[in-house]
Amino acid sequence: MDNHDPRRALVLLVNSAYPIIYLETWEEGRASQILAGVAEDLGVPLYEWAATTGLARAGGAPIFNSQDPGQALAAITSITGDGLFVFKDFHKCLTQDLIVRKLRDLAEGFRRARRAIIVMSPVVTIPVELEKDTTHFALGLPSEAEIDSLVKITLRELVATRHLRNDLPPAQIPLLIRSLRGLTLAILEKSVLDMSTLDAVHEAKAQLIKDQGVIEFLKPESGLSSVGGLGRLKAWLEKRRAAFSPQAERFGLEPPKGIMIFGVQGCGKSLCAKAVAHEWNLPLLKFDTSRLMEKYIGESEKNLSKSLQVAEAVAPAVLWIDEIEKMFPHAARTSDADGGLSLRLFGTFLTWMQEKKWPVFMVATSNDISALPPEFLRKGRFDELFFVDLPNAEQRQAIFSIHLTRHQQNPASFDLRQLAEDSAGFSGAEIEEVVKSALYTAFDRKTPLSVQMLVDEMRSTYPLAVTMKEKIEALRAWAHQRAVPAN
Repeated sequence: MDNHDPRRALVLLVNSAYPIIYLETWEEGRASQILAGVAEDLGVPLYEWAATTGLARAGGAPIFNSQDPGQALAAITSITGDGLFVFKDFHKCLTQDLIVRKLRDLAEGFRRARRAIIVMSPVVTIPVELEKDTTHFALGLPSEAEIDSLVKITLRELVATRHLRNDLPPAQIPLLIRSLRGLTLAILEKSVLDMSTLDAVHEAKAQLIKDQGVIEFLKPESGLSSVGGLGRLKAWLEKRRAAFSPQAERFGLEPPKGIMIFGVQGCGKSLCAKAVAHEWNLPLLKFDTSRLMEKYIGESEKNLSKSLQVAEAVAPAVLWIDEIEKMFPHAARTSDADGGLSLRLFGTFLTWMQEKKWPVFMVATSNDISALPPEFLRKGRFDELFFVDLPNAEQRQAIFSIHLTRHQQNPASFDLRQLAEDSAGFSGAEIEEVVKSALYTAFDRKTPLSVQMLVDEMRSTYPLAVTMKEKIEALRAWAHQRAVPAN
């Protein structure tokens, strides 16, 4: 079970006479605060157990000789009346037959009172003997309102006890609150709170993502101005620039889900995906499909679930999946091609796309959209499907200008119109390679780069329009009346 209001949900579970509640969380401090509120709402005492301290009523002294888990459970039988009994890191004890038997004995009596044992742990291991007596509750990510409250409380405490100096402009506080999603508030514990704190949060998120191994954290260096053409796609993205802001939420807007960008190779799909995060000032996460598949049963599913959890933990964020058709290599074919693994992963991913609770804007790119299952492309999965074709003459001029500028050349010194005419059928990536190759020629000859050198490079190669003519025509035919032209 998962709920956006964990305090209210836990009250409901206790009132429903669940004798054992398995609370899955890494945030022990936050969970303890929530459980204190649950006990307050129910009007019952709260007891906590840890192997280092033993069993104690909140704010009181530990019960004698209760560090041993068996003794702690025995002590509960002598405590009369209602109550919540929280056992921290108790999953390690659930491998002991005696502990499991004691829990079963206690559970029978707990059904007739507002008494519950709450096992708090980051790892879920429920013995089969306890499955009927136990309900699983996953403590979800804190809401923005919850983070807002925690940040303000933490700042007041740090100012009072550690003389923290708050130099962060008030307008940046909402950005800090948003950025802290998925992190602990320990990152605020330094002498000065200023703009560098936002950089520290950014680095902490990068490390969090790096540690889990399947999603890569990228820092895009440039925005949409570095992408030539794609005017309609850029306009669509520009209109939604502030869609993740509190103002948009108050206005009644829902954050956009994501877009699919497919089409001809080398025409700016990946560049655009990276530029979105830069333009919207959001973290950029790249899903590494090559690390998804594992040889051991169940590991691939765990990799996918963990990756999606990480993406939500750092939301709002942009999640980029490059060549998404490689993510589910057999889902569009037969279910037994890989033992049904692709279909299981595909089903999990579709469910997440439909039901994700946090603002993760997905940018999926594809070179071969025919390899994707049709269910993936139906309305509602993405906000829009954009088809990226080869750039036209005007767009090729812009692409030449971008790459000449990037290599310390003045575009005004070149006849861009002629270059655009001579590069008909070239993709953006091919134009970039033409500029690089011509620069090598100019450097070797010890002369300035010229239009002729660029033209010579173009004439020495065959563009995609020639080498992939049939495939490009097939893509155009598929996109007609199915997708929005990005250009």
